[in-house]
Amino acid sequence: MDKSKNSKKKPFKWTRELVRLALNDGWTQQEIAEKCRTQQSIVSAWNKGSKQGTEQQLLPLLNIYGNKIRRNSFKVYWSLNTETMEKTFYRVEGKVILSQAFYDPRRDQRGKLVKKVPELKLVVHHQGADQFRVVSQSRLTFRHTNEELDHSVEDAVWNSHVLEPLTTTQLIDFIDHYSNEKLSRYPSDANTLPFLIRQSLLNHGFPVSGIVEYPAVW
Repeated sequence: MDKSKNSKKKPFKWTRELVRLALNDGWTQQEIAEKCRTQQSIVSAWNKGSKQGTEQQLLPLLNIYGNKIRRNSFKVYWSLNTETMEKTFYRVEGKVILSQAFYDPRRDQRGKLVKKVPELKLVVHHQGADQFRVVSQSRLTFRHTNEELDHSVEDAVWNSHVLEPLTTTQLIDFIDHYSNEKLSRYPSDANTLPFLIRQSLLNHGFPVSGIVEYPAVW
């Protein structure tokens, strides 16, 4: 009983996502405040990500949108040691804000493009506040033929390495460095990566330094 009470008083780490689901569904911040028995300024802080509500406060929204939060809040990954064949499985929480593959263009003897095969992938999860987690993936291949593993469940064909948490600034630095590392082998995908991470962060409401702003006048 005490554990249940304590869990309801803990900050709910998906507060921002939950509030945004309601706002995107047509609620106003004042309506959310009234439903959650708090002030509009508190809802504004929830929306910006500077504060988190408790499960008890957010219960009216959880009753409506909780299933969407739970359904979208984690992904399962795995890694395979090709020498020992030891398997490790991971459950990474947080909304995916970026998923970018790096393709190898396969050509025939005449140089004609036959197909583009994804060989690497970066997945970025937002894990609440100013915390992100990157999953770096490489395509699993068969040991003797070096052919890529293929499956109808796309998530199953990647060997995954889960990195330590990063702040927004650290994430951008990591992505820019990764882009430079992969530039010679994957020029198109690597060149666009710095743009894609900044676009994604801005689209999800995170401040990004070094952006030239042209605000509208309403």
